[in-house]
This record gives sequence, C-alpha cells and structure tokens, in this order.
Amino acid sequence: MTGDWLARDRAELAAERILDAVRELFIDKGVAGVGMAEVADAAGCSRATLYRYFENRQALYVAFAGREARQLAQRVWRDRPFPVHAPPAEWLLDMLTELLAEVRKTPYLAVWFEPSNAGIVAQLADSPGVVDALAANFVVGFRPGLPAPAARRVGQWVVRAMVSLLTLPGAGEDEERAMLRNFVLPFLLDGRTVID
Repeated sequence: MTGDWLARDRAELAAERILDAVRELFIDKGVAGVGMAEVADAAGCSRATLYRYFENRQALYVAFAGREARQLAQRVWRDRPFPVHAPPAEWLLDMLTELLAEVRKTPYLAVWFEPSNAGIVAQLADSPGVVDALAANFVVGFRPGLPAPAARRVGQWVVRAMVSLLTLPGAGEDEERAMLRNFVLPFLLDGRTVID
C-alpha cells in the first residue's frame, strides 16, 4: 500500500486522505491519545510518508483544525447568505450560535473540547494557520476596511471566545448568545472599535 502513496503526484489528495483517516482516531482515542504511528496505520501509509506531509503532530492538528473549521463554516452558512440590506447582528449571532451547536454534535469535533485536550486546543487557538484563515475569510467580510494586522487580532479574539465557550460552556444557549452579543459582535461589527 505504501507504493500507492509514493506513486501519487498530488500532495493535496494525500494530505486529505491522512486528515480523513485521523477523524476516527480522534473519536476512539481522544486527540491527545493519537500518535503519528497510529495515524500512519489508519491512513494506510508509512510514517515516513506521513512526515512528508505533516512534519509533526502540531502541524497535523493545525491542518485538521483549519480544514474542519472551513468545512464547518461552509455547512452552517451554505444556505444562509449574508444579509446585504439588513443589519447583520442577529444573523451573525445566529450563525455563531449554530457553529457552537454544530461542533458539539459532531463527534470528531466535540472530542477536541474535552478537558483532556485543553492544552492542545489552547495552542491551536493561537496558531497562525487557523487564525489567519479566519481573519482572511470571515472577519474582513464584516469589517472590509480593517487592515490585515487588525483583522488578524479580531480573528484571534473570535477564535478564543468560541474556544472558551466550547471548552467551558455556559448555563445554556441564552447565556452563550448574550456573551457573544456583548463581547464578540462589537469587535466584528462596530467600526468604532479601536484595534491597534
């Protein structure tokens, strides 16, 4: 089976195959319990091949989290275009709330926010690969005039707020919506918010 991997000339396809294989491992063993040897076995490749695509577990985690975040956003927002002529606050609040719910009901995502994985999630929340993608594809949609460094900082804040709610859930959806409304939406929507 290793020869099949070596014959492939499309790195993206191979990386996607590895990321697909790791989903079940995260469900079965938890994120912290998955080693690179197990990932290689699950993907049907050698460890040398695995390391060709992902230099270490952190790189694998960043790639997985980035891909899953993009796919999650596409699933949630696919049928709900941004309201061009209406205030976006309630729409955005609904979308952020739905993102939280979707993560919690998706087993290979929910496992990331169990207490045993808190350190891994904290590192990923501050990872440039995840935050930059969020800033580029999400924040600038709400604050188009925001310079790239400021959009990155807003993206970091949104990621940290969402990770906090997933790791330490509130008393319920109403409390979470209130926290999002009071502490996240102003940074996304209010042009008067100063970001140095």
